[in-house]
Amino acid sequence: MKEKDFKEVITFAIRKEAEAYNLYKTYSRLVKTPGLKTMFEELAQQEQKHREILEGVERKDVSDYKFEKIPDLKIADYVEKEEFSPDMDYASALRFAIKREEGSLKLYRHLAEGADDPELKKLFSALAQEESKHKLRLETEYDENILKWD
Repeated sequence: MKEKDFKEVITFAIRKEAEAYNLYKTYSRLVKTPGLKTMFEELAQQEQKHREILEGVERKDVSDYKFEKIPDLKIADYVEKEEFSPDMDYASALRFAIKREEGSLKLYRHLAEGADDPELKKLFSALAQEESKHKLRLETEYDENILKWD
């Protein structure tokens, strides 16, 4: 992979993290429930942390990246996409965030599948894995606190 291509991908990923940060930060200010303010603020902080990591990433970091098996609870497969509302409840906010993270995960997987260069493929796959960690955290929260099994 050319250095120019690497920098373009990192710049793209940083921009996506910044967009997510701004979105979650805005939503943290707009929601009316204190718990949702906290949830969206925490999501914004996670996106900011990922952005900072990406700003310091080098090609060597991608070469050394170790993939791990991230469980997929597949809750995103069964929940409907939610539209944001300042009055949304916790379950709706979690569904909203789950679907948003699923979208990012799918984007990076799609880009990895379309990449011819093995290094580029690995970079997009690494970004997809990081998004799958976000999704898992949210799906776990949904499973433990929203889904009630009798």
